Amino acid sequence: MSKFVKFTKLRSATDHTFWAKFAELKIDKFKLDEKAVINLWGSYSLQSLNEGGTNPMVLDFTSFNEDIETTYHNNSVTGCGKMINTNTYEAFRQTDPEGFIDDLGKDVMASILDGSCLEKPWKLSLFLVLAYSDLKRYRFHYWVAHPTPLRLPEMYYEEPPKTIGEEFTASQDLCDGFLQLDSGSKNYFSVLLSSENQMSVADLATGVRIAEKIDEPQEYKEVYFAFYDPCTSAEPGWPLRNLLCLLFWHCSEYCLRRTVKVVSIRGKKAQKSIVFKLKAKESESHEEIRRALVESHLVGWESNANGKLGPNIADLSDTMDPAKLSDRAINLNLKLMKWRLVPDLDLERISSLKCLVLGAGTLGCSVARVLLGWGVSDITFVDSSSVSHSNTVRQSLYTHQDAVERKKKAYAARDALLSIRPSLNVQGVVLHIPMPGHVVGKSMMESTTQSLRRLEELIAKSDVVFFLLDSREARWLPTVLCAAMNKIAINAALGFDSFTVQRHGTRNSSSPSSPDFDAKDLTGSDLGCYFCNDVTQPGNSQTDRTLDQQCTVSRPGLSQIAAGLAVELLVALLQHPHGLEAAALMGNNRDNSSSNESELIGLLGGVPHTIRGSLWNYDMQLTITHRFTSCTACSVPVIKEYKNRGLAFVLDACNIPNYLEKLSGLERILSRPDLDELCHALDNLSDEDDSDQLKVIP
Repeated sequence: MSKFVKFTKLRSATDHTFWAKFAELKIDKFKLDEKAVINLWGSYSLQSLNEGGTNPMVLDFTSFNEDIETTYHNNSVTGCGKMINTNTYEAFRQTDPEGFIDDLGKDVMASILDGSCLEKPWKLSLFLVLAYSDLKRYRFHYWVAHPTPLRLPEMYYEEPPKTIGEEFTASQDLCDGFLQLDSGSKNYFSVLLSSENQMSVADLATGVRIAEKIDEPQEYKEVYFAFYDPCTSAEPGWPLRNLLCLLFWHCSEYCLRRTVKVVSIRGKKAQKSIVFKLKAKESESHEEIRRALVESHLVGWESNANGKLGPNIADLSDTMDPAKLSDRAINLNLKLMKWRLVPDLDLERISSLKCLVLGAGTLGCSVARVLLGWGVSDITFVDSSSVSHSNTVRQSLYTHQDAVERKKKAYAARDALLSIRPSLNVQGVVLHIPMPGHVVGKSMMESTTQSLRRLEELIAKSDVVFFLLDSREARWLPTVLCAAMNKIAINAALGFDSFTVQRHGTRNSSSPSSPDFDAKDLTGSDLGCYFCNDVTQPGNSQTDRTLDQQCTVSRPGLSQIAAGLAVELLVALLQHPHGLEAAALMGNNRDNSSSNESELIGLLGGVPHTIRGSLWNYDMQLTITHRFTSCTACSVPVIKEYKNRGLAFVLDACNIPNYLEKLSGLERILSRPDLDELCHALDNLSDEDDSDQLKVIP
């Protein structure tokens, strides 16, 4: 062994939970701030090591706890750390290591100069982490440093190292005293020997105070400075460097004139612990040493897995739960939007939605995919049909095998979404919805009763209902239920090259506003539903129709357009400051700069009532339908009758011709002698009804 003292470098190890927790914090807390200093804790195990090994400092999910008391117990040794995470690999690669360690590691010298580390010895065990996190591939580039001044006074061995058994007759007292220290004091402490050879373990400050009074009579004949050493090599470990810096600063006379006795504690059972007796180079003076410590650059970067100075890479793509990876990736895409573009975006309100998708056809498949993109995690499909071979190319959730097996669409759609996002809460419900004009006989009474109860239950548990069914009359009962329960209802319908997307108005008020309204002042409770333009009750649209009339032929790209608008309309509504009561944006007020602009524009822009578009001339119009007092689906008499009679009301609507027209008062309007004048007035109040040309592909 050379008489000149060298120090064994430290190494660290990151548990996969450390990076998993950091990925979560990066998305939810740190975001794009790469200048923020992240405080960390690291720990060393007290287990004994094999000869020549090095006990790594472990970083795990507890490293992000706020304080040392709630993080570690007395069965570990604690170090404090700082972390900087860059947003790009280029920024990580171009970071100057010398400047980084000098800047962030200055707290080590600060704690030495002001003496705070005497009371909190873990401050001397500072470590630094420079990182770049590739959250898309879950690869983490990181480099750890243990800063210490470069210009440490030269130290030499006064005599060969000894084991504590050779140095102390009561070495067990030392072991017991060490284990009784708290985790933050185990890093550095003092061992005192009285004139009667009584051994005691004291805090670091006590040992320094005794050493400072070197020329005064002492009750202790010897003072040893002890530190936890994670290295088992013949040389002392890296932590001794900062301890020596502390001693030379606070009791330099003692260090220059006396032999510095150091105990290297190695493991829980201290039999392998070593006592080093060191002597400083005689030519150095007190002033030179202190000046060198203050002016010195810091060193202490770890070597990588190849034994060279440089960063390591933690690749967790194979160890993390694939379902959780999917969830975090989805959250990352959405929160990138929030960080840069819409800081006030309430993602929690969107992700917590319970969405009921009525119809799992062309529109239903497309709507579900867009909902996934917004992070919605609770979706229920309702459909009664099976996947056919004609569906697979137009309806994006189905495969050829689904058609071969004649799988129910509700189940096939559910399984498809689970294959896309395994953690999704998705259900498939096979259900036939009772419809006006479709007579319910005695043989169907039980199934109709069950269908009504199940549909009521599904809508009651949902936050939003999408109407994407294959006929107009199939939308009637869900419209009644949504109006009665005041649920968000989003309707979408397709023609050959045209589409309609609409939000139903709320039904908090018992009656609509006066017909003498200003369209700019329409709020959610004034807006009509899908049936408010009708002048007759919905009937059986499948009777006496050929195949091309029963199944609307639509341009293939139309469903994605309508589905996207339907979901975006919902999201814009939820992010509007007035929520469901948001005023409707119209074509003539979309560029409004008047005093009511704040009523129209929300966080994601305006929220129209009805969007009508066409691929024929690539035109899109924003129109409004006023709430109709005699609507066959959402008027007060209809809702009241449903609440009072339930199933009996639904059966009458299905079996009795013109029942809804009489109940709603529509029949009285149609019998008025001034009907032509009234219709002309209604045309001025509402948009042109082209619903006959707008259907949904079944």
